[in-house]
Amino acid sequence: MNATMSYRLSALLIALLPLLAFAQENYPVAFDRDTYRTRTDRVLNGIVLNGNDFRVKTPMMMYHDLTDCIFKAHAGDFVSPTLAFTGKWMDSYIYIDKDNNGMFDVLTPGAQGALTEDNDLVSFSGLTVEDGNYNSAGEETNLSEVQPPSFMLPKDMEPGIYMMRVKIDWNDTDPAGRMDEANSIIKNGGAILDIRLQVLPEGEQYEDCYTLVFNDEFNEENGSQPDALKWRRSVRRSSTWNKYISTSEDVAFLQDGHLVCRAIPNPDQASDPVPMLTGSVETRDLFSFTYGWVEARLKTTPHKGNFPAFWMMPQPPADTWPKAGEIDIFEAIDAQNTAFHTLHSHWITTLGNKNNPKYSFSESVSQGDWHIFAANWTEDLITFYVDGSPVGSYAKSQNASDIENGQWPFCHDFYLILNQSVGDGSWAKAADTAFTYETQFDWVRVFQKDAPTGINEVHSSQSIVHSSNDVYDLSGRRVDNGGWLMVNGQLRRGIYIHGGKKVVIK
Repeated sequence: MNATMSYRLSALLIALLPLLAFAQENYPVAFDRDTYRTRTDRVLNGIVLNGNDFRVKTPMMMYHDLTDCIFKAHAGDFVSPTLAFTGKWMDSYIYIDKDNNGMFDVLTPGAQGALTEDNDLVSFSGLTVEDGNYNSAGEETNLSEVQPPSFMLPKDMEPGIYMMRVKIDWNDTDPAGRMDEANSIIKNGGAILDIRLQVLPEGEQYEDCYTLVFNDEFNEENGSQPDALKWRRSVRRSSTWNKYISTSEDVAFLQDGHLVCRAIPNPDQASDPVPMLTGSVETRDLFSFTYGWVEARLKTTPHKGNFPAFWMMPQPPADTWPKAGEIDIFEAIDAQNTAFHTLHSHWITTLGNKNNPKYSFSESVSQGDWHIFAANWTEDLITFYVDGSPVGSYAKSQNASDIENGQWPFCHDFYLILNQSVGDGSWAKAADTAFTYETQFDWVRVFQKDAPTGINEVHSSQSIVHSSNDVYDLSGRRVDNGGWLMVNGQLRRGIYIHGGKKVVIK
């Protein structure tokens, strides 16, 4: 740890000490903080904020003191929260003491759940307001969706440390918790979690501070097409997922704040002799990235032959499949209420190392309901999440021979794919050619940590490869014109060692 980092950490701890005591005297809860929950079917396990994963220490408690944890952001930042919550039919509320006065000043939301900037309530998933049941994004709700909408920190928020509270309750904005006889937070299986928000000075970054680098909320006009600066249509080829892909506007379009991807019976097989037309969009050549937190909120329609996916493939130039890798963040098949999360590589798919380490995971979900699927991708680990809860991880091998045999191709740029396809009987069952399949994507977001420290140069060309053979990847493999890191004479994008220094090829 260098002197500057040590000084910052010491200063932060000194600043937190009085605040920790202050929290016990202020920000009340309506029950004893040592209360154990009365239900086991509704449990708060943690919260993910912009890819930062905060786990509670004792899930069976009603109150969770995470005030020793810090979520870092800047004024004006977009905040994407995901609750790791087991159970349904509850609502969530997020508060920030914006003026640091020791309490959450809550104002009644307006029509359609509208919040003003002077309200310490910054997000909620469901509430009865003057004109119906809404969340803070202005969407109608039946008060059963626990995941809170994203929100923006005020642009004029002063740098400093603030109290943030997350509450699981039912149809009530009181930050201390609802305690009436009919619907008390204890009886309903709610919870309260307190955590710190640190608003950083403008321009100041921390190594572990995530930044939003890509997102699409799909809020454009109904019937419009996805943003052409972010998405392109996938191309029809011979694989199961892409053999019916179409550019028809009937199979990929925006509606009610969602991207709708469909697989429909082909109305004109005379000119296009395939039984179905399917929708798929991707960010290939428009946006790709190496390492980060990537997430999407989506739901699909269970039915025989259903085969939707949210996944990533290597940005060209890249090796052939599966050598270059594949990251499947979400797949579903047929009417199964199961989400699958899978990796493919030469090591896994060709050499058959499917449990060295385990390469695929699954989680029971209700496919017709909204869920948030995510992957946290680092230099040596990929962890899959469903609704904020980790469901499985795949680690980079420490064995040089494994790496040489393609165990970890997940070290270069990948792009995003969102699609609705149909099965052929090999995994998902054959398509029902009289049925219209549909998957809706509410949003997709990618967060990355600040650029790795120690980067000495950034290159937009491949000149370093041709000027010297002293180029290595981060696993210590020498790069040469015949090696797997070279594709069509071009070096893959990523971080390399050249002349004893780290360089980035963009």
